[in-house]
Amino acid sequence: MMPTTLEELRQWLVSELPKWLKEHPELRYTLEGVLAETFVRRDEWQNLMKALEKLAEGQQELQRTLQEQTRILQEHTQILQEHAQSLRALHEQQLEHARILREHASILREHAQAIREMQNQLAGHSEAIRSLQEEQAKHSELLRRLDSKIGALGRRWGLLSEAAFREGMYELLTPYGFRVERFWARDEEGFVFGRPEQIEIDLLVRNEITIAAEIRSSVSKADVWVFLRKVEFLERLLNRKIDRRAIISPFVDDDALEFAQQTGVEVFTAPEELRNA
Repeated sequence: MMPTTLEELRQWLVSELPKWLKEHPELRYTLEGVLAETFVRRDEWQNLMKALEKLAEGQQELQRTLQEQTRILQEHTQILQEHAQSLRALHEQQLEHARILREHASILREHAQAIREMQNQLAGHSEAIRSLQEEQAKHSELLRRLDSKIGALGRRWGLLSEAAFREGMYELLTPYGFRVERFWARDEEGFVFGRPEQIEIDLLVRNEITIAAEIRSSVSKADVWVFLRKVEFLERLLNRKIDRRAIISPFVDDDALEFAQQTGVEVFTAPEELRNA
């Protein structure tokens, strides 16, 4: 667009004339001649042209600087945009983290409430357990007393049964020449129990044969073994063989019955016990 005012013309000449003069030397020479003839001498015109060239070079350098600054500004703008994008991403992450923290805080509050409820329940359970332990202690004491009484009754029943059985055997067999007695002897060397002890066999029947019998409320395998040691002690003491060895009891466990059969001890018990065995 051509300039329409003096100011536009001046600006246009400042902007375009140096470039034209540099790109078109013939124009410069023509302009030099015109100006030399019209306005100034040739040396002044040369100085003017040099000034214009320097002005044109300065303008080009300024344009290059401006372009470089524009490029740098664009790079900085790109970097700022990237930073802004990173900041937006960080802000979004921060918001997400805040949301997760709120959720975790809510969950922790729920867990804390559940723990408090469990602690209250445990306190109630502990109180109930203490009450049960107290009741158990009372029951244990009652059972201990009952067991003691039952044991005493059992021992008394055993002694009475033993005495009654021995008395009955005495009355039945004595008229026929049998000697019925209860055997007592002191085992000083500890043959039976490993220490000095009073040894007792409930029933000893002697005539042409000798029978040793033990009367018990119940029989275990250990009871059979002790009875065998007692019989062996009796044989050593009498210096004779015991012909029959017998245990009489209403309750005989399976191991005791098997051991008695293996060692030649006769067992007399309730028929139900023998059938169960």
